[in-house]
Amino acid sequence: SGIAIDTQRDEVFMTNDKESAEPGIMVYPTQFQPTDRVMEPKRRLAGPKTNLALPCGVAVSPEFQEMFAVSGDGQDINIFPMVAEGNSAPSRVIHVPHASGGVSFDIKHDEIYITTEHANRISVYSRKAQGDDDPLRIIQGPNTSLADPHGIYVDADRNEILVTNHGNWRKTRTGEAFALHGDSKFAFMRGSFSHPGPVEPLGPSSGKFMPPSIMVFSRTADGDAGPLRTIQGPRTRLNIAVGISRDPETGEIVVANSGDNSILFFAPNANGDVGPVRVLAGPATNLKGATGVAIDTKHNELWVTSWENHMAAVFPRKAQGNIAPLRVIHSAPQNAPLATMGRLGAVAFDPKRQEILAPN
Repeated sequence: SGIAIDTQRDEVFMTNDKESAEPGIMVYPTQFQPTDRVMEPKRRLAGPKTNLALPCGVAVSPEFQEMFAVSGDGQDINIFPMVAEGNSAPSRVIHVPHASGGVSFDIKHDEIYITTEHANRISVYSRKAQGDDDPLRIIQGPNTSLADPHGIYVDADRNEILVTNHGNWRKTRTGEAFALHGDSKFAFMRGSFSHPGPVEPLGPSSGKFMPPSIMVFSRTADGDAGPLRTIQGPRTRLNIAVGISRDPETGEIVVANSGDNSILFFAPNANGDVGPVRVLAGPATNLKGATGVAIDTKHNELWVTSWENHMAAVFPRKAQGNIAPLRVIHSAPQNAPLATMGRLGAVAFDPKRQEILAPN
């Protein structure tokens, strides 16, 4: 679902986050002849030594020759050499909150940014961090309005953080990271791995559903800081937005809108209930469950991962409307069933209907 591009080596990195299909990272060339056949990756990083567990996001640093993969179920940022393959162990690991998913690397300030869904949190780590090192900064709390954040992109030149929100909100405190069992009932732990806080029993629910959104924060925001701008409302067309990026030349914000199989492009300073400046969508695109977006600035191309049909599609950088991709990577046959088993949070049996129920 996650995607990152190395323009120096002309390689694209993509995550496979499904436990039922062996989680891993696949590396393909960005330039290849169009084909409808299944394409084997140049390299594949997978296996028990990798420590990958539901790897949702991936970022790369050609400058440091490092790859950063966030494991949503493993509570880790696993850092590998960019050329790692096979069943290789990470060169170092940073422990992070459970259900972290999005990741972005800021080469200018040497920082790693991640989102944590259930804690409504953005964490910023030094690239050199490892183990239980605390984040440099945390953006979290009621004033942030973060609501189930997923994708993240750091624009070091504009000093902005872009993040997509699905809209599931609950009240949080700055530094809250984990949900634990305490006194035979759910409780929150305030703090971090290296500085645990007190365990507090859960009170009445504060949860509510918010409209999906894109939020823009100051890059240096810390604590319970509000966003600079929020793109939210019916005109935005946002619907389960996941991956997010920005065109460094035009400043346009690019979003993978999984809920309606579209790619949305917003003006650089978009704010409020505003529509996208253009939309890439329609049957010709063949997008089904678009989750990741990345811009290949070297070849003027837009890459989109399409989760529901085992596909990564390449479009012109300025693509819009109902157009077919320039070329496609198929990681499985087009009629192959979807490996939908992912993060199973519980299981129940319905004796009346003789059915097993599992939230995925």
